[in-house]
Amino acid sequence: MLNYEETEDQKLLRETIGALAIQFGDEYWRNKDTSGEFPREYFEALARDGWFNLNVPQELGGTGLGMVETAIVINEVAKKAGMAASDILMAICVFAIQTIKSFAKGPLRDRLLQELAQGKHIMSFCLTEPGAGVNTLDIATTATKDGDGFIINGAKIWITLAHEATIMNVVARTTPKHEARKRTDGLTIFLVETNNLRQGKIRKKRIDDLSMRSLGSNEVFFDNVYVPSENIIGEHDKGWDILPALLNAERISTASMSVGLGQLVLEKACDYAKSRQVFSRPIGSNQAIQFPLAKAKTDLEGAWAVTQRASWEFDNGLDCAVAANVAAYMGARAAFFASDRAIQTYGGLGFAKNSDIERHWRDSRLFRTGPVPEEMALNFLAQRMLGLPRSY
Repeated sequence: MLNYEETEDQKLLRETIGALAIQFGDEYWRNKDTSGEFPREYFEALARDGWFNLNVPQELGGTGLGMVETAIVINEVAKKAGMAASDILMAICVFAIQTIKSFAKGPLRDRLLQELAQGKHIMSFCLTEPGAGVNTLDIATTATKDGDGFIINGAKIWITLAHEATIMNVVARTTPKHEARKRTDGLTIFLVETNNLRQGKIRKKRIDDLSMRSLGSNEVFFDNVYVPSENIIGEHDKGWDILPALLNAERISTASMSVGLGQLVLEKACDYAKSRQVFSRPIGSNQAIQFPLAKAKTDLEGAWAVTQRASWEFDNGLDCAVAANVAAYMGARAAFFASDRAIQTYGGLGFAKNSDIERHWRDSRLFRTGPVPEEMALNFLAQRMLGLPRSY
């Protein structure tokens, strides 16, 4: 049975990571957001204190913890420092470490896991393309056989941290769609070490975007990039078979982030509502202020409960796709509602950059649109939970 009470060790994880996160306060993240600069000092602090060891296998010197603990750490960081701070943990512990330990092979696996734990790499996940969007089977990036490896050509878009990445997971088509035995065959996932290219070039172009500006979104162009066959993640032509595991872990992580961010802005809004006096009394004594904030709290509690379930199912080898999509959908909407009501509670001050509410509001909007639009989550849930016909 799933126990919703966190263990003493899990509570200690929260306390310890929370103590680190609060060392990097609002001014630090506000400045990084304004400049679009990568938070190098924060990244190095995470590496120094061993947080990238969180889910590295014990035989490689890690703590060997699972998705439950990873979600707790991501949630606590978002609660203390916001979404960009927690997204870095997702990039390393989920996109990089979880993927590599589960599906990479041989010496490459062990070497990269140890290097990631030491903070030597930044990972980006290269999936989305301009012409395909959420229809992954229509991606146009190709990887053609060349000797003992493959040559990758194509373009990706909205790739977080690509401009800083030293390793990338790149989804490419290795068999043309019309030649594949099944519609889901023909995709392969490659691990590209960007600082060790034998051939070709990777070009990156920053996008001037709205959310998590300190991490940055990018267009990425692969020009005749050579990748050895041993850098295949999973099996050749069978990338679709492992994508659900990667995307379910991503959805659990974004839900954890969203709930943490929602808790952060809700706490700020409640503190302001208690102290702000209008008509000789705190504005928090008015039901017009109280009720939306109470609704925000109930939404966040519900989203976190489903996130806990999804992460527990993930760690126990169960099909967590339904719970992960429900959690991502509920978490994103709960976070945006909480941050929107925080702006309303703050009034005009909520629009001022030095209140930091507007930054959290911008960040909270992201996960309703990407990495999966909430409409696609509902499409999936309508099929899986309600048995309705496929709508896409």
